[in-house]
Amino acid sequence: MRPVKACLAVFLGVLLASCGSAGDLPTMRNLGPAGTTSPPPSATTSSTTAPQTSVTTTDTASTTSSKTTAATSSTTTSTTAPPMSVTTTSTTSTTTLAEAVPTAVVATAASEVVLLEAFREAAEGESWWLFPNPGPFDGARVLLVADVTDSEWVQVHLPVRPNGRTGWVRRSDVVLSTVTTRIVVELGRRRLTVYDGSEVLATAEATIGAPETPTPTGLFYVNQIQVEVDPDTERGAGLFGTSAFSEVLGIIDGGEPAVAVHGTNQPELLGEAASRGCIRVADEVIELLISLALPLGTPVEILA
Repeated sequence: MRPVKACLAVFLGVLLASCGSAGDLPTMRNLGPAGTTSPPPSATTSSTTAPQTSVTTTDTASTTSSKTTAATSSTTTSTTAPPMSVTTTSTTSTTTLAEAVPTAVVATAASEVVLLEAFREAAEGESWWLFPNPGPFDGARVLLVADVTDSEWVQVHLPVRPNGRTGWVRRSDVVLSTVTTRIVVELGRRRLTVYDGSEVLATAEATIGAPETPTPTGLFYVNQIQVEVDPDTERGAGLFGTSAFSEVLGIIDGGEPAVAVHGTNQPELLGEAASRGCIRVADEVIELLISLALPLGTPVEILA
């Protein structure tokens, strides 16, 4: 019996040696895809052709409902948002974090284009809208891009009423670039947050539209930056005009009722629903954003 046991011991020793040690096993690899963002498509509806001329922010009138509740002043922060994706390496057991920086594409009218033509579809034909360049204020005409997959045409968000329209411009008429900044307005929380990529540049309490003149929701973009000469007005220290328009007001002071993010001379109304559709924040917030030089074309997401 002893020779049999000796043979079994030798056989088991050879079998275990052929398996190798635990350190020789391949490491599992988990490559998580980086997160990306893209502007959601918007519905296209019919309209008559008309050049866009002037717009007026909805809070330029002098009447504003008063409130008795004082709101907390705005605050600015500079923190980093949580990572958007995780990548695990295969050679070691350490984990590295990879951030995907949100970007948006902006179409800027070429310098030689005096009237930027927008079409209903990506094809030649009668133009749908004509946008002066420069315009509508100082600086080149900018449009937020919705789709760049066509080799000859670019789908863009149009700064027209009703809100949410898109059209197409010739790729040869514009210069494409990207921005990493964005403004997010949460109406329910009465809060405005400004980002550069995943970094929070500022967060502030905001006044939003009154129930009878609500702030519209949707995806818009900055098309005007203006420092006010007299800060003792409803627009305070300055404004960031957007491509959004009031959905209930008509012409104001000869212009379309554009929605803006601006300062205020009534900080006691911050956090209230008291404006004519614009988003008001404390003057120091507007001054900070102006000093940061947010580029035209910065997306503005207004959420319910």
